[in-house]
Amino acid sequence: MSMNQQSDRNTKNTLGIDRRQLLQAVAGTAGAAMYPSLASAQPRTWSDWGWPMPYQQVSSSSVSWLKSKGWWPFKIAWNPLWSDGNVLLFTMLHYKLLESRGLEVAWSELLTAGLTNEAFVPGRIQLGQGGSLGLLRLIDLKVPTAAVAAFPAQRQAFLVPPDSPLKAGLIELKEARVLKRPAVCGVTIGSTPHLGLLIAAKVLGLQEGRDFVIKGLGPGDIITMPRGIDVVGIWEPNVLLMTEFRKNARILELVDRYQVFNGYSWARGELEEGAPDVLQAYTDAMIEARLIARHKPEEVLAALVAHPSQRGRDPELIRRDLEIHILGPKPTINYPHENSGGFWIPLESFQANVMADAGVLTRRYTEADFKAVLRPRYLAATFEKLGWNVPDRPVFLPAGWSGKAGAPPYPAYGVAHNGRQEFPADGDLKREWTFSGRVYRPR
Repeated sequence: MSMNQQSDRNTKNTLGIDRRQLLQAVAGTAGAAMYPSLASAQPRTWSDWGWPMPYQQVSSSSVSWLKSKGWWPFKIAWNPLWSDGNVLLFTMLHYKLLESRGLEVAWSELLTAGLTNEAFVPGRIQLGQGGSLGLLRLIDLKVPTAAVAAFPAQRQAFLVPPDSPLKAGLIELKEARVLKRPAVCGVTIGSTPHLGLLIAAKVLGLQEGRDFVIKGLGPGDIITMPRGIDVVGIWEPNVLLMTEFRKNARILELVDRYQVFNGYSWARGELEEGAPDVLQAYTDAMIEARLIARHKPEEVLAALVAHPSQRGRDPELIRRDLEIHILGPKPTINYPHENSGGFWIPLESFQANVMADAGVLTRRYTEADFKAVLRPRYLAATFEKLGWNVPDRPVFLPAGWSGKAGAPPYPAYGVAHNGRQEFPADGDLKREWTFSGRVYRPR
C-alpha cells in the first residue's frame, strides 16, 4: 500500500467520509455546477447514514445576494433546550452540514421564541425556531416569513406534587370537588400549556375563579414544583426532568388531550426570491442531521453532552430526550402539512382563536394567515432527493386514530406515545434507499 493510499484511508472528515470519497463528491459537485446538463447524469452514492452524495451546493448568485443583504455569514438561532430541534440543529452545527453545502454560518443560542423574534424581526438572524405562538407574532408584525419545517406533537403535561389528592385529571377541579377551593394552576402566560388549560376549561366546563385560578410562572419556577401551586403545565424535556429525574411531580393529565403542540423553523421570506436554494439547503441538512443521529446516536449524544450549551444538564436526561424525539419517530415527522385531516392550518387557527377569545391574543386568526407563511415544498423536495414519499397524514398519529383536529379531547397520539416507529415501512419509499449499508426498496 502506498503512502497516498494509506493517507486516503486514514484521513477522515468530521462525518467519517474518507478523503477519496470526499474529493470525488466535491469534484462531482463542481462539474455539475459548471455543466448543469451533466447534473442528472452524475453517479449518485449513499453515505453510511443514507444521504445521497455529492452534496448540492448553494449557488454563487445566492451567496452574492446574501452578501448584498449583509446576511453573510448566514445567521441561525437555535434553542439548545428544546426537544427535537436542539439535537437536529446541534447536529447540523457540529458536523458542518450547511458548510458542506456552501454556506458560511454563524449560530446563536436563544432560549425562547420571543428572544428569537427580537433578533429575527430586524434581520440580525435570518432563521430561527420556536413554538407556533412565536410564528403568530411574526404574522401580526407582517414580517415576511417562511416556516419550512415543523416540530410537532411533543408531550406536554399537567403535573401535580406527588402527594396531591388530585388523581383523575382536570375534571376533578370542577366545582372544587376534591380541593374544596379553586385550584392554583401555574403556567407560563401565553405558552402552549396555558392554551391547553384554556381549551380544557372549555371542554370540561371549568370556570376560572370558581374552579381554578391562573398563576403566571416562568419555566424555571415551574420545574421546582413550588409550594402553594396545585397544578403546573409544562413541555418537554421538563416533564421528563420533573417526573423521572427530580421526582418532584407526577402527571395528572396530558395537555395533549386538549392542545396539539407544534413548533417551526422559520426563515426570512425574502430568501424565497433571492436565495431559495438556501432554504433548500437548510431542510436538506436538517433531515441529514436526523439520519446521522439515527446512524450513530452515541457519537451524537456524546458531542451534545460535551457542548457548552448543555452545561449542568444531566446526561441521562439528554439521552432520554434524544431517544424519544430523534430515534423514536419516523424521519418524516418534521413535514409541515397544510391540511391533512385538519393538520396544521385549520387546527392552528382553532387553537390561536381560543387564546384570542380569552384575551391573551389581540386578534383572531384565519386560515389564510397560516397559509401565507407555511412552506412544505422545501421538505417535499428533500424527500424527493431521498426517494421518500411525503406522508399522507402526520406520522405522530397512530394507525386508526379516531380523533379529529380541532375537536378535543383527543385520543392518545404523539411522539412519546408512539415509541420507536419502523422506517421505512409500507408506503414510505418511492425508490430504493440505502441506510447503514442496507438497501431498502418500496413496499
